[in-house]
Amino acid sequence: MRRPEAGIDEAVALATRAHAGQVDKAGDDYIGHPLRVAAAAARQAAAAGVDPASAEMAGLLHDVVEDTPVTLAELAERGFPPAVVAAVDALTKREGEQVADYLARVAANPVAVVVKRADIADNADPARLARLPAEQADRLLVRYAGRRALLDELVAAERKRAHARA
Repeated sequence: MRRPEAGIDEAVALATRAHAGQVDKAGDDYIGHPLRVAAAAARQAAAAGVDPASAEMAGLLHDVVEDTPVTLAELAERGFPPAVVAAVDALTKREGEQVADYLARVAANPVAVVVKRADIADNADPARLARLPAEQADRLLVRYAGRRALLDELVAAERKRAHARA
């Protein structure tokens, strides 16, 4: 018998359990980050032409494979939609992977692009950065600006390739 498809409530519950005990750079409970990313991704999804529920679930789960023992296979086994699992896969940076290679994979997945843009925006939020030592905040601001610019370039290149194939 096929397992019912997991939804947003299941994604919130899994992300909350998986990130339990983790804190962000400012010392806050880490789960706040995926919750904010998910909300922003859901708001921006329709304008980007992607399903808001898929973007919200991928936003909630975007760090679970990279930062916890949860695996992509487990997400699939739990009934998360294939589009969500594929987006989380695209959003999961592999050990030793170059940033450009990682972001190229993100750029090829429209749901992952929406989530990554929300992720970068949350990480570069001036109110969050203001809670960090100035040197660290400045370094992170430069890092996220560079990643946002590179992602935009890679998305534009991906669109050109897709248009040429059509």
